[in-house]
Amino acid sequence: MEPLKEHRGVALVVVLTGVAILAAFSTEFSYRTRVDIQVASNLERRVQAYFHARSAMEIARLVITSQKFVDQAVSAFGGGVPGLARGNFELWRYACKFAEIFSSSTLNFMGLEIMNLKGSEGIGVEEGGFACEVVPEDSRVNLNASLTAQDRRATFTKLYALLRGQVDEDSGGRDDRKAVELILNIMDWTDPDDERSDIDSNGNFVQAAGAGENVDYAKYGYRARNAKMDSVEEVRLVEGMSDDLYCRFGRQFTVYPTEKLNVNEAELPLIKSVVCDNLLNADPLVVCGVGAPGQMAPMDMALGLLEVCRTIKRALFTPPFTSENDFIAFFSRLPEPLNQAVQVNPTTLRALVGTRTKVLRVTARGWAGESGHQIEAVIDSSSLNYLYWRETGFDATRVYRGGASEGPATGGAGR
Repeated sequence: MEPLKEHRGVALVVVLTGVAILAAFSTEFSYRTRVDIQVASNLERRVQAYFHARSAMEIARLVITSQKFVDQAVSAFGGGVPGLARGNFELWRYACKFAEIFSSSTLNFMGLEIMNLKGSEGIGVEEGGFACEVVPEDSRVNLNASLTAQDRRATFTKLYALLRGQVDEDSGGRDDRKAVELILNIMDWTDPDDERSDIDSNGNFVQAAGAGENVDYAKYGYRARNAKMDSVEEVRLVEGMSDDLYCRFGRQFTVYPTEKLNVNEAELPLIKSVVCDNLLNADPLVVCGVGAPGQMAPMDMALGLLEVCRTIKRALFTPPFTSENDFIAFFSRLPEPLNQAVQVNPTTLRALVGTRTKVLRVTARGWAGESGHQIEAVIDSSSLNYLYWRETGFDATRVYRGGASEGPATGGAGR
């Protein structure tokens, strides 16, 4: 029996060792299971956020697509309706309101719940939500519109009105040769030849004598593109475009095929620059410059009233101005003596401004839990083709309350 005493407790040690090993395996298995469950849950939320964003984008595009049917109906039956007869009923203004209805199952107008559709089939989401934003690219200056002589003149006029006195601050807001050179460099960047452009004494675009347009870019190690820009950021490569100028005016540029400046959506500084460049028998520095001590310049006072009108009309989902003539007539309807100080040239201004939208930038955001997905697309409303598409993710932990829906306080990356 002595040998048995030597092996007392061995079984207990083996059992305890086995239990410890099984406990470690069990803990690892439990941890990996929890991780897999969390990963699967996160993946599910990411998929939900993606399709929420796609839903917002498709709803917005469907509304934009329907514009042609509205135009046909207005043409056939709108003649007797004053608001429709002027032909500026644009559906894109309502696109994101439709997306809001499908996301939240409610229709809110000016803070009031007009309709509750909860429980209706196909409307509303169980978790998360989606929203969108539509911005007309026509509210910016097209940098690529410089192929024909007419396009070059229109582009130069709008860009010079915007940049005059800003490139060379010592010019006093009058003849700014540095601004002229920058605009010509932008045109040379996008035109198909290597010749440097200039303007003669009659205001015509001509080829400058001497070295070609690439002489300024040799020190940077690249050449002028000689083709249309793909993005607004590309203008930073143009000789004369400083970081400061881009930060101040980059929002006013676009590279998509727009036509006239949409005054219903353009920012006030751009509207001011165009209007001040087309005044009738008035000194732009007096009308648009700095006012007397303690007073605003007449143009700033006029644009303040214009913005009040635009804000009220937008709140009612109606266009601020129905036509170019309506916009021009606004200045004649200003109260005295403001209407005497601000007089615009209707002929030259009418050729530059418009109230219709051709190219739209749609930013659609979807979220579920902590996952968010953003889609940014540019749509040509005439052909309904996508001109640009970009997808990014974002952290949706920060949310805001918008009616019955939730959305990210800041969403994704975009230009």
